[in-house]
Amino acid sequence: SSVWIWLAEIKQWYQRRVRESHITVWGCKSDLSRVVAFTGLQALVKKIPSFLGDLLKKMYVEYTKCSKAMNIKTRDNIVLMRNCLVELFKINPSVTYTTGFLYIRQLAVTVRSVVVSKKEIESVYNWQYINCLHVWVAVLADCDACLQPLIFPLIQVMLKVLDLHSSPCYFPLHLHTIRMMLHLAASTDNHIPLLHPLLACLNFCANQNKAPASKPIDLTCVLKVTKGYKKTKAYQDGVFDLSFELILNYVSQLSQSIAFPEASFPVCVWLRKFNKSCNNSKYTSQIKQILEKTEAVSRDITDRRSGVSFSPRDLEEAKKWEDALPESVLTKFFNSWLKVHRSVLAANQAAATENGEEDEDEGEEEENEESSGLESAEEEAAKAEEEPPKKKKKKLVEKKEKKEMKVKKKGDGKETTVKKNDGTEKKKKKKKVVTEVTEDAEDMVEDIVLSD
Repeated sequence: SSVWIWLAEIKQWYQRRVRESHITVWGCKSDLSRVVAFTGLQALVKKIPSFLGDLLKKMYVEYTKCSKAMNIKTRDNIVLMRNCLVELFKINPSVTYTTGFLYIRQLAVTVRSVVVSKKEIESVYNWQYINCLHVWVAVLADCDACLQPLIFPLIQVMLKVLDLHSSPCYFPLHLHTIRMMLHLAASTDNHIPLLHPLLACLNFCANQNKAPASKPIDLTCVLKVTKGYKKTKAYQDGVFDLSFELILNYVSQLSQSIAFPEASFPVCVWLRKFNKSCNNSKYTSQIKQILEKTEAVSRDITDRRSGVSFSPRDLEEAKKWEDALPESVLTKFFNSWLKVHRSVLAANQAAATENGEEDEDEGEEEENEESSGLESAEEEAAKAEEEPPKKKKKKLVEKKEKKEMKVKKKGDGKETTVKKNDGTEKKKKKKKVVTEVTEDAEDMVEDIVLSD
């Protein structure tokens, strides 16, 4: 019996080692090795379901370590790791609930510590925290009924993240969070009040900035900008584009509701105010498109529901009526605009990557030129070392004689007096300028090489 116990312990130790090694490979930078490690972990969990809880925790910790920085190069790797985690979380909803409750509570405690004890806001406003929110939004967007109680706490955490700081420097982070909440609201059929944070970002673009022009940056990989860049036209254009997309998404989600005329009324009021105060014709023309289509959908739904026989209390009947509605003009406009916008972004990203590769090629050419110069210098030094010692001695004697002749030619400085405007006298030494400075420097270099 002791032999069987010993063999069982060895088997468990071996399984543990396999699991840990696969997790470390999954956290590396190579996409191919990451996919291979994930398939191995998925097969291991199917054979040994008891490993799922510990595996999810360790993979989540590894994901948080790898998601501390976000840029164009690392974005695809982080998204791949996130998708792998979401696939494993779908295996067992009960285990996912316990793990999700633990880590969502941890995110809430971090936000609360910033609010209560007034700690540094960087503990929340960083890529590690935002990428953790991305994971739980993706998990709860397509979840079973047992995971739905976690949706409300997660929404409260994200709303509190928006309230921590209202500076325009943090508008990219606000827009990231709003996008996540809109995705969660559309997937779970819930309404999240996001009008106020969206209009705060839009009102920032009302007054035209007159700062010097600068290169636009990809706000999808940025959480915060500097105070100097905040005043540039490129940043204002980026914030407006993202705000326009999210407002259009928000209104298109409401357009399939029976209460759209009432829900869209404050949106129309705020957008009209923006058009009156904005000086940019490009912005006002785009906002005008949303206003026209919103008002058209509002009139259409008002006409359709005028002949309804059920009351607002009959939620089932209202749900059936909403399901029978055709696709609204706002939804069609949003889908077509999103296709065009994504194609433009893809073209810009491709151009940016090509420019980056050209810069890398230029850097490699410069390095090759420097290395060739170093090699030629080394060859000359080697040739100097290969010369016979007699020639070296002759050269040293000739150098010393030249230096002695130069020292004799140099005269001592004479003191003279110079009168200033105020009558004071100042002594000044006249020194002869040595015209052969370059020759002296070359002689010193040759002396060093020969002495070695």
